[in-house]
Amino acid sequence: MAERIALKRLTASDLTFFESLFRSLNVGNQKSINLNADVFVQEFYPSLPDMVGFGAPDRILVNLRILGPDGASEYVLSRAITKRDAYKNWRLNGEFIWDPENQPGRFDVLSPNDLALIEFSGDPIPKEVSLLLIAQKSAVDAPLHSVLAPLIPGGRKTMIEISRQALATAIDGISPSHAIWAFVKNPTLEAALEDAAFGGLEGAEEISSVSKSVSAATLSAAKASAEKNGREGEAIVWSFLNAQMREGVYAEIQWVSRDNAISAYDFLVKNKDGSARLLEVKSTSGEFSNKVHISIAELKAAKADKAYDLWRVYRIDDEGACLKISESISDFAASVLKGLAPPDGVTVDSISVDPNVLTWKAEIPIERQDEPDDDE
Repeated sequence: MAERIALKRLTASDLTFFESLFRSLNVGNQKSINLNADVFVQEFYPSLPDMVGFGAPDRILVNLRILGPDGASEYVLSRAITKRDAYKNWRLNGEFIWDPENQPGRFDVLSPNDLALIEFSGDPIPKEVSLLLIAQKSAVDAPLHSVLAPLIPGGRKTMIEISRQALATAIDGISPSHAIWAFVKNPTLEAALEDAAFGGLEGAEEISSVSKSVSAATLSAAKASAEKNGREGEAIVWSFLNAQMREGVYAEIQWVSRDNAISAYDFLVKNKDGSARLLEVKSTSGEFSNKVHISIAELKAAKADKAYDLWRVYRIDDEGACLKISESISDFAASVLKGLAPPDGVTVDSISVDPNVLTWKAEIPIERQDEPDDDE
């Protein structure tokens, strides 16, 4: 997937996108963030101008995910990217960005010459925009602002393209707790954040060893990513099971957790001989070695049924994923449950597991399937 990440120095006019700053700055009526054409169009979406008028709208609705400033948590809205005939630049607008109800004054720390890291996703037009606001007046953001601001040449050049690798190099000394790391691939940090987002002790301890705190935005982004991986992992497995069923491997398949979110397993498959197996899918975009989180309800279901298998989906990306299967984890589940002896009034809800303590079959690569044509 193409990288479309831009670093932008925010002007006073850009800041009028935020309702509170529009009122306080009194610098015009722009109410949007300019998306400089030399980056947004020429580098990211060069075919966009030709598409407008030939099927693509000049008002593109997008999901907007805002992180920061000052470590503020994720804020998700629907906005638009638009272009007026009189202007060369597209703009991120749609309507004001108001302070969240539970965060009055969230954007007041912003001032001209602060920064925005903007990632665009979607083809052939943008569909999602992630916006990280970096305020120089914020103690949380100031170190990051100081290392990123010099990357923008200055003058009329207020927006540049930046690769993940260049970004990772630039922020090497920045606290791993900052939300900026949500834009950069750092396998060790991602694994620790994923574990911490599920309440894992080892992940939290690993992060604490290099940082005193983790921002709410960082943890929120990690949890959202883990949940997204869970959904994608199940969808990839469902596609894989359907392909196997067409090949005659299974007589019947059911995606149980799609209809029952509290089910202790995700899929039920029936073989030609009438026997059935329960499949629980654990997914990550990271490596196989990332911690697996198993609920007590899942362990109890596994203990009760010898045909309960754990399917580990990992390295999820736009092309597909890898799969390993640990069959019949009943004995493992029984041993874990036997070792849990909390006092009365205390309930253990889940455990973190190093996948290497289980026995796995050989790795299976899975490719994402193309969507069928409407007439198929």
